Amino acid sequence: MIDEPQGRTLKTTRRSLEILTLILEYNGLTLAELDEMVESPKSSIHSHLNTLREKRYLVKENGTYKVSFRLALLGEQVRYRYPSDATIEEKVEQLAERTGEETNFTIFEHGRLLMFYGTSGDAAAKESDINYRSEYYLHNTAAGKAILAELDHDQVERIVDKWGLPQESEATITDRDRLFEELAEIAARGYGTVDEEFAPGLVAVGAPVHDGEGNIIGGLSVGGPKYRVDQSRIEQELAEQLLDSARSLESALQA
Repeated sequence: MIDEPQGRTLKTTRRSLEILTLILEYNGLTLAELDEMVESPKSSIHSHLNTLREKRYLVKENGTYKVSFRLALLGEQVRYRYPSDATIEEKVEQLAERTGEETNFTIFEHGRLLMFYGTSGDAAAKESDINYRSEYYLHNTAAGKAILAELDHDQVERIVDKWGLPQESEATITDRDRLFEELAEIAARGYGTVDEEFAPGLVAVGAPVHDGEGNIIGGLSVGGPKYRVDQSRIEQELAEQLLDSARSLESALQA
């Protein structure tokens, strides 16, 4: 989903949301810490914090500001707009069991991928615990590139204009022309791959997931360390398993 605002936006609202997002990402921050991170006078930051506390989006514990439980309840209400947790979890877990690798489903919203559910198969579970992030870029994730490949050129340009092509590893694509060249290849084969573009040593394959009207709602992906998941395994095994799972998930969501 790409939802671009029309008309004027408010700088003060953007600043409050920036502060709220930072506190959420860092699991709590002090005023002094926020003063180092936010380009606003300390007194202004304090006013934003007081407003967010007054509206019950933040709590303050021993000088540290944290996101309130009320915000979590609001987030749970949002989930009702999206597909059934049980349906997605079942399909993700089935794919993880078939492949033995890390598998996840992400929601496509505002040009980013938001983690909905992730799990690990037997092979991945034997390694260290996987630390799932809450948000991902599209240009350096397998599902993200598969989604970009289905969008028209102007839509991709708007997403890149908004979020850029940040380099999260040495292999990350940071050139627009090279990105569009790869998107054309992805469109032809039907799935996206990353080879250490998201993180060193990680290889993955991903595909978009659509609703009953053909709109992209998210992405399904599976991946693991390069010594176990290479291009040959993707082509001979994982891509077909992924696409089968994506089609199965779409059918279940439309039932």
